[in-house]
Amino acid sequence: MHISWKKLAIALAILPFVVVLAAWIGFFNVGASSGHWKITEWFLHFAMRSAVRTYALAVDVPEALPRHAIQPAAGHFARGCAICHGAPGEPRSPVVMRMLPQPPDLAGTVGEWSNAQLFRIVKHGVRFTGMPAWPTQERDDEVWAMVAFLRELPSLDEATYR
Repeated sequence: MHISWKKLAIALAILPFVVVLAAWIGFFNVGASSGHWKITEWFLHFAMRSAVRTYALAVDVPEALPRHAIQPAAGHFARGCAICHGAPGEPRSPVVMRMLPQPPDLAGTVGEWSNAQLFRIVKHGVRFTGMPAWPTQERDDEVWAMVAFLRELPSLDEATYR
């Protein structure tokens, strides 16, 4: 079967209209309980990781993380992050477990990211995930303190975390 360039161009020109029509008639289920198609899930995760990796290239990483600020950052984590990501000895709620996408257990995933990438995620959040940006955008010192805390998180048990 031979497909001409002209037919391919026409099909590609029509495709956006077909997608908009499908959205307009309600073809796409937006219910969080239905999950994503596997290809959609893969693409969104791929796009997020790629964007974080790219934008993190512009982050100026300090020579050393502010270890003196880990305790205050732990307080920020307990008040603002643990509700979704859980904490040592604190399982995530059933409501959070039904979020889409599901917030990761940070103790098990922080090792996948560089310090610059963690900074980027913490400071700017992740659109379409429920992950908010840092509330005070001008306080990079607080964001770096959170990155330092996140680096310690995998080694914390419940008693140390408290």
